[in-house]
Amino acid sequence: MSRTDRGEASAQTVVVVPVVLLVLWLAIQATVFLHGANVASAAASEGAAVAARYGSSTGAGERAIQRTLTALGSTASGSWVVQKSGSTVVAKVNLQLPRIIPFFPLTVTRSAYESVEAFMTEDER
Repeated sequence: MSRTDRGEASAQTVVVVPVVLLVLWLAIQATVFLHGANVASAAASEGAAVAARYGSSTGAGERAIQRTLTALGSTASGSWVVQKSGSTVVAKVNLQLPRIIPFFPLTVTRSAYESVEAFMTEDER
């Protein structure tokens, strides 16, 4: 080893370790965001499907969202609403996510749309 190479490994480590940690934190934050988006999407879909059933209500859809979030083990806080307008049900779920990296979004919002089931007799078809 020549005299000019002394300390080169230390300098490389000082440069590489922060980059590796940043990539690791980015991967963790992306995973948290994508998992939160999947959980919000599943909860919204379930809430809209329950509220769209014949004779069901928006309250039943909101309870279905709560049950789905609990069943999926979501610890994220958030809000949700189910609305019926005409023959369409819309369920919107907004979850607050933990943040590791400053520029990632803090919330994820997903919506689901379903048509309201209608009872028809055989003669009405």
